[in-house]
Amino acid sequence: MHRFLTFLIITLSLSTTQVYGQDVNTLLIEFEQVSQSQQVDIANKIMSVYSKTEITDKPYKFAASTPSDSLKKHVWYWSTEYYYAAQDFPRTIEMGKKALQLWRGGEMEADCLNLLAMACFRQSQFKDAIAYARQCYALDERSGDPDVMSSSLNTLAGIYLGANQPREAEKYILKAIDLAKKVDNPARMSVLQGKASEVYHALADDQKALEHINKACAIEKQLGRDDMLMVRNAQKASVLIGLEKYKEAEALLKQVIPFMRKVDDKLSLGIACNKMGKALLAQKREKEAIPYYREAAQIFVASGDIANEMHSRRGLYEALWHSNPDSAKLELDRFDLLKDSLYSNANAETLARYNAEFGIDELQHENEHRKQLTIYIVIGAIALAILMALVVWWFMRRRMRVREEALQATINALRSEKAENTPAASTELNEQDHQLLQQVVASVMKAVENGNVSIEAIATDVCLSRSQLNRRIKAITGVTTQQYVNRIRLEQARELLMEHPELQVSEVAYKCGFDDVASFSRAFRRTFGKSPSQHRNGDK
Repeated sequence: MHRFLTFLIITLSLSTTQVYGQDVNTLLIEFEQVSQSQQVDIANKIMSVYSKTEITDKPYKFAASTPSDSLKKHVWYWSTEYYYAAQDFPRTIEMGKKALQLWRGGEMEADCLNLLAMACFRQSQFKDAIAYARQCYALDERSGDPDVMSSSLNTLAGIYLGANQPREAEKYILKAIDLAKKVDNPARMSVLQGKASEVYHALADDQKALEHINKACAIEKQLGRDDMLMVRNAQKASVLIGLEKYKEAEALLKQVIPFMRKVDDKLSLGIACNKMGKALLAQKREKEAIPYYREAAQIFVASGDIANEMHSRRGLYEALWHSNPDSAKLELDRFDLLKDSLYSNANAETLARYNAEFGIDELQHENEHRKQLTIYIVIGAIALAILMALVVWWFMRRRMRVREEALQATINALRSEKAENTPAASTELNEQDHQLLQQVVASVMKAVENGNVSIEAIATDVCLSRSQLNRRIKAITGVTTQQYVNRIRLEQARELLMEHPELQVSEVAYKCGFDDVASFSRAFRRTFGKSPSQHRNGDK
């Protein structure tokens, strides 16, 4: 598993989760209620959905003799991954707890703990999030891998920072940076420097925060990762606001916000809009700040992100107060509701810090619109539920396209130079990661020639377990091993179609390890936007 703490929040709030016409929630309920023999059939249906949505690292097909505990281990773990990808955090926690019980002491224990930590954090369940993250770190510490350990420490730092305990976060992020210096992983170091900047910004040491974020920006420029540079620029805007350089912050955010809309990164967009609102308020431009705060609030309502929505509501209260006091009071009521929810999820020390940060004492007073706000919230929730079925399908397809573009960029870099069909080094990869990708590509080519492409065989070939291989590949490329292998096969097929016109499409499919020509054609069209025949004929 790739365990950077990205805090990726997607505008998605599901009462039911339907993909390809199948209700996953209903299937999971049936799975727990039927006999063992029936469980196998339902488990295969569930895993088929997860395979189609590219949640699993390989296709799963359980035999009739598969023990019930084995079925549950896989179904519950991949359901945890599924609901986390959909940003349905309550269901993520429910499935994650079940999976963790069966994976204790097993190869997926750390992954279960990591998913639970991030889901609990998004629900503002800070104590549980920290507990799971610490257990995950303890497992990674036993491995002795400084790169993995630094990732877990980054997660812990992020949770403490989210709980408004930056002094605790500082200890973890500094230790993570020290560990990361032992390995050559500039992408990891950029993430850690960005987190350090957030920590020191929270500690009101913006000069030190600026030093860290400038280091992160320099790394991203060196790597040529424009998308990640935008993320770092958003972090830098916060520091500039802290330094009262509001015009500079505004200029950066005017680049960041359109980019986040384009790539559909909802969490980063919401946070950037909150920052823009704050920069505009500081310049006494309240009317311009309002739409940014409203856009951010909509994002955080959909994701259930209490802490960030509080920032939006506080900003709207301040921006509306002089022009529309009634609306401002409605935002104040919403703020109070969020505060009460936060009180139920956090400890007394954390809440005291939130009170100090947001100036709760100044905002606590009665207002006659409380009941009206509740009605608005109920109506809004109903309207959101009606629209959600369409939003789910569109968003998941959009998210898959973004992942496809990222994967294509990685493979293009690896294929830029060749030696005996093995990709040469890319300047964006450290030596260890590059060597692993070389080995995987070589193993896939050999497996295709032998007519048997197996993730287990590839893992054995590179001296890793299947789980370890998947975690490494996902950390390097952002996609699963199965997705990465499939892309290599499809790239090989694309070359064969053009270089060997005497071969039928079916022959190309079989040569590249596809047993089913129809499946090959669907995968080819989904990846490259045209059928194999259209590609060969040069059709657009």
